[in-house]
Amino acid sequence: MPKGDDFYLQNLLNQATTAYPFVKQHNPLVVMGKGEGYAETYPVGETGRPLEGGGFSRPMTLPVNRVGVEVYKPSEFTPKDLAAEMLHIDPYANKAREQLMASWTPKQLQTLKKHALDWEATLAEGRPEADAIKNATDSALRGYTVGQWPEEINKALAYTPAQLKTLDALKMYMTTGKAPVSRKEFIEQQINQIGK
Repeated sequence: MPKGDDFYLQNLLNQATTAYPFVKQHNPLVVMGKGEGYAETYPVGETGRPLEGGGFSRPMTLPVNRVGVEVYKPSEFTPKDLAAEMLHIDPYANKAREQLMASWTPKQLQTLKKHALDWEATLAEGRPEADAIKNATDSALRGYTVGQWPEEINKALAYTPAQLKTLDALKMYMTTGKAPVSRKEFIEQQINQIGK
């Protein structure tokens, strides 16, 4: 039986894949680390930021050919937080992010700017406002799908029906592991099954 950190990490991954089956398809390797924030996710192929004196920030314990998550605050990092980290690298979640980014109203952008800590942090790094909007949209995705911020912020964003459809579809995908299909796609699947 694993002990200490290994037990925590295995339990975290088991609980995350049970509650959020979409996590399984990414097969993340999760390790403990030291850093700012709660965690850092490394997509396949990403080495991390360059370090002074050479090397990169991706830990050697996270092979570059696997999704890796480095947890910094285990006492505050839950299975839903691990699922939220997978949103950064999931193609379906990326599509949902793009749909939201294209549909924000000026009032919603002001609400994001006020409430999403990622907005100011991104600008403080010297990155453009487009990156701040992308990171704040990630905050909104996490806030809605796994409750990483107070419900009052979701209400303040006053999502449109189309935005809610996108967010609810993402939430369903996360908890079932299956991307929702359109009515047309469903009918085509049923027709194809008849022919088999």
